[in-house]
Amino acid sequence: MNFRRIEWIFIVAFVVLDIFLAYMFVQTSSSDSNNKTASDTTTMVIREMHEDNISFSNPSAQQGTGYYIAGSNDSGLKQHLSQLTGQVTKFQSDGKLTSTLRRTVTVDESHPQAALDQFVHQSTNVIHGKQYVYSASLSSKGSYVYVQKVADGEILTNTGQLHLLVNKNNQLVSYTQAYVNNVKTLREKAVTISEKKALVALYQYNQVSNNSRIVWRKLGYSRLLKLKDSSVYVPTWVFAVRSKNSSNVSVHRINAFTGAAMKASNTSATTGTAASETTAGMVWNVE
Repeated sequence: MNFRRIEWIFIVAFVVLDIFLAYMFVQTSSSDSNNKTASDTTTMVIREMHEDNISFSNPSAQQGTGYYIAGSNDSGLKQHLSQLTGQVTKFQSDGKLTSTLRRTVTVDESHPQAALDQFVHQSTNVIHGKQYVYSASLSSKGSYVYVQKVADGEILTNTGQLHLLVNKNNQLVSYTQAYVNNVKTLREKAVTISEKKALVALYQYNQVSNNSRIVWRKLGYSRLLKLKDSSVYVPTWVFAVRSKNSSNVSVHRINAFTGAAMKASNTSATTGTAASETTAGMVWNVE
């Protein structure tokens, strides 16, 4: 009797196991099918972009990670003005700090970052200067851009950038600074879409025209929501697009969590050798 009972228990266990394995097989097959369909769609769109004479370097299919972050709309820069020396400062109506240097700083045109880094990271020159990093993509001759570091990325909008102006004699003469104060992460870190998926979304939202070129692309933070006292930022794929028949460059953004298009900046004309491959600080105009 006991052997008979044990035999039935094994039979029932094997039946349950078979059902579970069959279910997992169906789920895996469905997932593989969905992934294959998504991959085929992405491949097809990339091919269409090439056919439309849109040029770009091979996009990465690697996913990343990021946070929702929040920061105060009040930069708090006024509280630290006393630490600055050798300059005349004032605040603009939009809250940015502008500074004119009493003594200019010589910048090597061929390698500007060395002198600019030394200036920016000195606390008597720039408030919170060590929290900014140089961005070659956003810079051009005479206008050099530093972006604020936050969480595991950089702020790619005008609320967290530092613009340094160099005159025709290669002298740093002034700068304009914006800063996101009291930055905090919201929720847990989440997965972001790949550059390739963001590029496909850019095309599907009709934000890149035929006969154009993706000048550069970066993953950073853009403002998603502005409240009374604070703002929420989200990881964003930022693309600079230039028409092949024009020097105009426009900046477009794709939400790196949802893949949705975000409000684009105005188109701006760029001139000069350096500006032909950059946006000359275009993202400064993006809130």
